[in-house]
Amino acid sequence: MNDSFRLTQLFLSRMKKARSTFSTRSIFSISMLAVTLAACGGGSSGPISGDLTKPPVSNSGWKAGTYKPSAEFDNLCAAPRSGYSQFTGKAFPDKKGSALDEKNFLRSWSYETYLWFEELPDLNPGDYGNPQEYFELLKTNKITSSGTPKDNFHWWEPTEDAESWESGITYDYGIRLKVYSTTPPRKYYVAFVEPGSPAALAGVKRGTKILKIDNYDLVNETSEAGINALNERLFPSKSGVAYKFDLQDAEGSTPYSVTIQAGEVATSPVLLTKVLETGNGKVGYIVFNSHVEKAERQWITAIQQLQQAAVSDVVLDLRYNGGGLLSIASQVSYMLAGSNVQGKLFYEQIENSKQQKAEPMPFLDFGLYSDYENLDLPALNLSRVYILTSAGTCSASEAIINGLRGANIQVYLIGDTTCGKPYGYYPEENCGTTYYTIQLKGANAKGFGEYSDGFIPSSADDNKTRVKGCSVQDDIDHQLGDTQEAMLATALNFRASGVCSASVNAKLQKPKGTVVDGEFIAKESRKLLILK
Repeated sequence: MNDSFRLTQLFLSRMKKARSTFSTRSIFSISMLAVTLAACGGGSSGPISGDLTKPPVSNSGWKAGTYKPSAEFDNLCAAPRSGYSQFTGKAFPDKKGSALDEKNFLRSWSYETYLWFEELPDLNPGDYGNPQEYFELLKTNKITSSGTPKDNFHWWEPTEDAESWESGITYDYGIRLKVYSTTPPRKYYVAFVEPGSPAALAGVKRGTKILKIDNYDLVNETSEAGINALNERLFPSKSGVAYKFDLQDAEGSTPYSVTIQAGEVATSPVLLTKVLETGNGKVGYIVFNSHVEKAERQWITAIQQLQQAAVSDVVLDLRYNGGGLLSIASQVSYMLAGSNVQGKLFYEQIENSKQQKAEPMPFLDFGLYSDYENLDLPALNLSRVYILTSAGTCSASEAIINGLRGANIQVYLIGDTTCGKPYGYYPEENCGTTYYTIQLKGANAKGFGEYSDGFIPSSADDNKTRVKGCSVQDDIDHQLGDTQEAMLATALNFRASGVCSASVNAKLQKPKGTVVDGEFIAKESRKLLILK
């Protein structure tokens, strides 16, 4: 541990209760009907609380331009909870209040913390029926020069969903999906399976195509009843339900059936660590899927394994990593680059003019969450890193890319343009709902942080959004870690030759009937960056 410890402790003490999160709405349609599958976290992802039938409150006390402190309305709830959180063990702080109190809290809190608070509409909370409906309007209405909304990342979710994800627990089959067509004939494939999950125990693996669920045709179904049934079966609303899946493996042509029961799934943030023997040295390969607390110990184990093998390079697979704790992103970056980044700035946040300037976060070289708490982290001391990316590479994963580049570590991108999440939040829990409103943006040691269009694999590096590397699609016909898998094969070839081999890509990639790469989805797909 070095002198960055004091700076880090200042930062962490400020962030102990205020967490910053990146996310986006990512709800996809399963057909052209007005029925959608709520596949990803974000947006209006949970049941709306409050009574939609109640008339607006005409005597709300609202006065345009006048804001009481949000603390006056904090935890005053129309339906206060009692007891304790099953995830944190903490007592619910709810007190008896009203839906108007909840809306007044959201109005004041937004005005106090929103990055573009000057652009907030000042809406009478008494004119809206429930807090979530009101909250969805508390954002800037401006658009960018390209004609897209300036704020695409405004959302809420039930607090139990937020706490479940942060604890590393989901309730499903353990299947993570890649979708190549959402309209008939649909193409739904398994991107990967969580180890030890119900799907893994049933023998499901990467590259498997889902044909039917309980005889409902996922490929061709068009009826509303069938769509609703598929919704519930793909993304079950409760644990313990079991459904029959008709599947077809990538290497086989004969469909088969398995019954899978939804249950509690412990995620494996470091899905795979492998040492690859190449003609010019050993290469470490790490599949990293989520920046949650338990990733710290798994990363330490992975780095120790790669140290023992004396690898000279690492391919870091972030193609399915939607983000998580910024502290984990900082630790990961340190464990890769070590002495090359020690004591340097990893991330600096920028907030609105009402907020006190936050302490920057350095590259963290010590443990925070596991049995390594306050102990020095192992490191590989690399000066370059090869990173596999996709449109699902978001937030905390993008912070790794940006932070390493800010410290002059050579980063090569192999894959697709990342999702582009330069903005963040301090999630706010109030009365059983967790709200996310943009409150900050981040920058690296060079002051760069504007990557709302994502980081782009390019022929040359411009020290901004274009990163030297190769464009290549995900190849789900091969297992992760297989050196014949297109993205990994391209990275290894690029490392050996310095060029993006078209012959490698053409040989290894097998199209799925579409010229574009599929979308990675999951019920709890999180595109987050949490300051903690």
